[in-house]
Amino acid sequence: MSRRIDAADVLRVRAWALTVLSMILIIFLGVSGCTTHKVIKGKALAKSTVLSSIGNGPVNDGNEPPVNPYLADSYWPMTHRNPYCQASSPFPGPLGQGPARFDFRRGFRAVGGLITIAFSPLYPDGRMVIWGSAVNCIFKAYPTVDGMSIIDLVKKKHAHRFSIKEGISGAYTIVDKDNTFFVPRLKKIYAYADSIKGNPESKIVQKGVFTIPDSQLRGKDDYVVGLNMTYDGMLAFATGHGTVGVVSRSFDRAYYYHCPVGEEISNSIACDEDGGIYVVTSKHMYRVQWTGDRLSTDEKDKGWVADYDTGGNIEGIRLGQGSGSTPTLMGAGSQDRFVVITDGQRLMHLVLFWRDSIPDDWVQIPGTKDRRIAAQVPVTFGNPHASQSSSEQSVCVRGYGALVVNNQLKTKSKNRIMNILRSGNPNIAPYGAEKFEWNPRTRKLGSVWANNKVSLPNGIPCMSAATNLVYDVGQRDGVWTWEAIDWSTGETVFYYELGGHFWYNSGWAGTEIGPNKGLFSGTVMGMMRLVPLHK
Repeated sequence: MSRRIDAADVLRVRAWALTVLSMILIIFLGVSGCTTHKVIKGKALAKSTVLSSIGNGPVNDGNEPPVNPYLADSYWPMTHRNPYCQASSPFPGPLGQGPARFDFRRGFRAVGGLITIAFSPLYPDGRMVIWGSAVNCIFKAYPTVDGMSIIDLVKKKHAHRFSIKEGISGAYTIVDKDNTFFVPRLKKIYAYADSIKGNPESKIVQKGVFTIPDSQLRGKDDYVVGLNMTYDGMLAFATGHGTVGVVSRSFDRAYYYHCPVGEEISNSIACDEDGGIYVVTSKHMYRVQWTGDRLSTDEKDKGWVADYDTGGNIEGIRLGQGSGSTPTLMGAGSQDRFVVITDGQRLMHLVLFWRDSIPDDWVQIPGTKDRRIAAQVPVTFGNPHASQSSSEQSVCVRGYGALVVNNQLKTKSKNRIMNILRSGNPNIAPYGAEKFEWNPRTRKLGSVWANNKVSLPNGIPCMSAATNLVYDVGQRDGVWTWEAIDWSTGETVFYYELGGHFWYNSGWAGTEIGPNKGLFSGTVMGMMRLVPLHK
């Protein structure tokens, strides 16, 4: 007796067919790289709260974290821009006035494969290059007025095009002050450099490789998921099963700390100027203190461990249980200092932990799991009846402001690659962004605004202190866009339509602010750039 075919069967077949078709397109369209460009006009929706004309240099708004002297002195030297992982910049992005040049460079295959575009320090001739790590290759590119030309490309051995594991492991990269490009891949950290020092057009060479000893890992499937740099120049890393380590940039010294068995890490880590390494697992929030000769969570060493609400099931594009965000540090100098995450509750909350000693007069907030929690507020994206919310992106921070974007897809599918590829579908895509602000006088965190119309499906947002705008890859009616939102009001100021093709899908990548007020982002098929043409 034959089984009746119902609507669910049809949907499953359609989803399978779409997955296969998407993979075929990625393989064939990603085989050879090519660059396309076009001139597009921004569509203004509201007035900005900044001046209509600004320079190309950085602004001093008093909110820039301490400079790490071992990082490249560039626009965006690492994932989330700085060791605080704030994804905000003093440099200006576009204001949306007049046309802009849009460049798309194809040829870096696999979903989630180009999360970060890292800018080098200036070469002796005044030029800079882009370093990138996709799932299938390491590359060096030169951004010019005419596009983004590839200088050199080195294929990774035995790379799997559609591996979530390899995409996550190689997502977080760093360029140091010596223009060495550090890339994690599974159990190793690679160092790449120019074959001719000081020559931006020279080939890429592998300078060194560090292999984490099996004795320091938790099984064969343990691998690096996060990378940062301490303020004394050590590479800090974390693995999925809870190993936290620091290794010298010459790979001759390494130190380790192990979270309890059963705790998982699915995002990167943050570092502060006092040796704090901030790690969020599926069970706890950690400050792992780097003392200079060991890693410790002992409070006498300034370390600590705190509980938070971790929630349950993983859905949509989430990478793991618990928090979906890389920890972000808020506050510097004499300001109140926090580590910021979104938690794993069904109705996600924005959580602030006291970064240093807890104030003596601080009383634990009712309903929280730890006295170290300074704030815990629900993220509803403007819906007072919301019972569920989720974000996979790190919290974008400037000063005491914190922005969260909605990544809750309208699907029950657990196929993460398929969910990313379909996230530009307006019937599935998430909608909403919400900004919160800490009040140091009342010592409370509150929502400042919520925009429930904007759709930023999977990209990591960034913020420009110079333009007072948030930038991120979005979608409108199935067309991929670059959106600009006023940091103060939440209004969408303008957007640029990029196109309806799936290769403009940001695929977990972060929007970054680069030279000439340009926006840069990786995509599921390559990288793209938007630069305003007006002076």
